[in-house]
Amino acid sequence: MADRTLRSAAVMAAGTVLSRLLGFVRIALLAAAIGTALRGDIFTAANTIPNSLYILLAGGVFNTVLVPQLVRAIKNHDDGGRDFTNRLLTFGFVVLALVTVLCVLLAPLIAQLYLPKELQDPSRAAEKASMVMFVRLCLPQIFFYGAFVLVGQVLNARRRFGPMMWAPIANNVVACASIVIFLLVYRAGDNPPTFSHGEELLLGLGHTVGIAVQLLVLLPYLKASGHTYMPKFGLRGTGLGHTARLGIWTVLFVAVNQVTLVVVTQLAIAGSASEDPGAKAGLFAYSTAMLIILVPHGIVTVSLATAALPQMSSLASEGDVTEVARLSARSIRQTLAIVVPAAAAMVAFAYPIVTVIAGYGSGKNNLTLMAYTLMALALGIIPFTVQYFQLRTFYAFEDTRTPFFLQCVIATTNIAAAIIGVRVILDEEHLRFSGVMLGGAFALSYLVAVLLSRRVLARKVPRVRGAGIGLPLLAMVIAAVIGAAFGRGALLLLDSAVDWKGPLAAILQLAVAAIVMLPVYVGVARVLRIHEVIDVVSMVTSKLPGRPRRS
Repeated sequence: MADRTLRSAAVMAAGTVLSRLLGFVRIALLAAAIGTALRGDIFTAANTIPNSLYILLAGGVFNTVLVPQLVRAIKNHDDGGRDFTNRLLTFGFVVLALVTVLCVLLAPLIAQLYLPKELQDPSRAAEKASMVMFVRLCLPQIFFYGAFVLVGQVLNARRRFGPMMWAPIANNVVACASIVIFLLVYRAGDNPPTFSHGEELLLGLGHTVGIAVQLLVLLPYLKASGHTYMPKFGLRGTGLGHTARLGIWTVLFVAVNQVTLVVVTQLAIAGSASEDPGAKAGLFAYSTAMLIILVPHGIVTVSLATAALPQMSSLASEGDVTEVARLSARSIRQTLAIVVPAAAAMVAFAYPIVTVIAGYGSGKNNLTLMAYTLMALALGIIPFTVQYFQLRTFYAFEDTRTPFFLQCVIATTNIAAAIIGVRVILDEEHLRFSGVMLGGAFALSYLVAVLLSRRVLARKVPRVRGAGIGLPLLAMVIAAVIGAAFGRGALLLLDSAVDWKGPLAAILQLAVAAIVMLPVYVGVARVLRIHEVIDVVSMVTSKLPGRPRRS
C-alpha cells in the first residue's frame, strides 16, 4: 500500500513541477524588472489581492458548496447534470461579475486595507497612488479566477483532468511576456519607489490578461467534454442549502486565513516602506521565500495527502481508527523523508537559492535579507507539513469544525507573533528585517498548531504501535543536518578556487551541495534505519535505466 501511495503521488506531482518552474521564471523576471524592495512589494500586494478576495468572497463557497453538488448532479441526474451545470455556471458567473464590479469600484478602500501606516502619510501619496492603480487593474482577475475554477471543476467532474493542470502555464507565459516587454521598454536600474502610468498599465494589465487567457484555454475543452454551455437561471430545489450548511466551517476557515494575510501583508510592506536606507526584506522577499518552501509541499505533501485521504476516509467510515492512525503516521513519515532534507538545504544554502531566483537586474542588491527570510520560513515547513496531514485526518472523520478552531489558534499566534516581532522588537532602524520576523512568526504558529492538534486528535485516534513520528523525525533531522553540513563544507573548500558570484555560480553551488548532501543524508539514514528514506530511494532508483522493476 505504501509503494502504491508513493507511485500515485509521483504521478500527481509531475504536472506541478513545470508550473512551479514557470512561476519562478516569472518571479526572476519580476525581480530583475522592478526589484525586491518597495516597488516589488507594491505590485506583489496588488497582484495578490484579487486571488485573496476571490477565495474569501466566492472561492470557499464554490469549492465546498457548488462543486460537490455538481459532481453528484453529473453522476445522478438523467441528463448527466447538463441542466444543473448550466444553472450553476450561470449563477457563478453572475455572482463573480457582481463581486468583481463592486471590488473595482471600492479599489481605493481595498488598497487602503493592505497598506501599512508608513504609506498613509501624505508625503507618500505617490506610492499609495501606484498601489491603488495596480489594485484597480488587477481586481478584474477575481472574475477570471472564479470562472476558471468553475469551468475546471466541470471538466474534472467529467474526468478531463489535464486542461485544468496545464492552463496555468498559459497564464505564466503571458505574464512573463509582459515583464520581458517591460524590461525592454523600461530598463532595469536604480528604480524610483513609484511607477509611471505606462509601467502600471503594462504590468497590471499583463498579469490580468494572463489570468483571462488561463480561463480561455479551458473553454474549447468544455465543449469537447460533451457539455455546451447555455445560460440558465435559477437554483431553487437543487439542494444547495443543505450542502452550504455542511460547508460553512470550511468557508470560515478560509476567512480566518485571509485575515492573517491582510495583517502579514501590511507588516511586510512596512519593512520596505521604512525610511531606513539599503536592502530590505519586505513582501516580495517574504512571498518569494514562501513560494520556495512550498515547492516540496506542492510536489510531495499535497500529492501524498491526496493519495492517502480516500483510504483514511474509508477506514474512518468503517470505524477502524487504529489503521487510520497508522496510515496517517506513515504518510507523514514518507513526506518528511523528503521535506526534512529540503528544509535543511533551504537553511544551509539559502543565499544561492535566492540568487538563482532573484539575483538579476534590480533584484540583485537585496539577496542577503531574502536569504534570511527563507531561512526563517524554512524552519516552519516541517510543522506546516505535519499539521497539513493532521487536518486531513480530521477531514477523514468528516470533521470540518475542529480544523476551523485550530486555524483560529494558528492565525492568532501568527498575527500576535508578527505584530510583536515587527512593531515591538524591531525599531525604525531595523524595520527592513520585517520579512525575517514574519517568517519566524509563521514557523512558531505552526509549531504551536502541531502540538495542540496532536492533543485534540488523540481523542479521535488513539496512540498505537507503528503510528509514531517523533523518533523517525528526530533521526531524519540528524541525517539532514549532517548532510547539509557536509554540503556546506564542500562549498567552503571550493571557496578559494571558485568565484561564487551571480546566478550561474549559484546554480553550480547548489549542484555541488546536492551531489555531496544527498548521498550523506541517505547514508546516515541507512545507518539510523530510517525506513521511509530507504523506501523513497528504492522507488527512485528502481526507475533508473538498467535497474530491475519491482512488481
